[in-house]
Amino acid sequence: MYSTLIRRGPVFAFLAALLLIIIAIIPIIGGMEALSSIPDKEQAFAPEGDIFYTALYITAALFFIAVAAAILLSLFNIIRNPKESVKGLIAFGVLLVLFFVFYAMADADATGSLKQTMETFKITPSVSKLIGASIRLTLLLGLGSVILMVILEIWNYFKTQ
Repeated sequence: MYSTLIRRGPVFAFLAALLLIIIAIIPIIGGMEALSSIPDKEQAFAPEGDIFYTALYITAALFFIAVAAAILLSLFNIIRNPKESVKGLIAFGVLLVLFFVFYAMADADATGSLKQTMETFKITPSVSKLIGASIRLTLLLGLGSVILMVILEIWNYFKTQ
């Protein structure tokens, strides 16, 4: 089976994607005339606007399948090769520790327009701390990536000289 997937996997993936695109486009093409007949201001609330739901459901399903596959295949690889997975597990642990440090440092109190926005969208203090910790971790990882790219390019320059 593995050799079959290696040989025919890309063709299978292409055909599956093509089939899903056709399934998503058929309701859109079929309902476009009915949607166009409704005034622009009413289109968002009209039942004819449901023509896009099929595409949205397919997209959401494929996203969750991809996330589940990534998690399951990662766990399978960890179980299969535990010695080779140590570095990745340590890196994941460091990311978790950094996230919890940023979560502990995050301020849940808000004032002014931020407080009004949090009340409008019913954002709790714990969700606000999660958002703050996620933003800080993302910024740290982005900045670290840029710094590493510069350092490694300089290192590569001197290594080839």
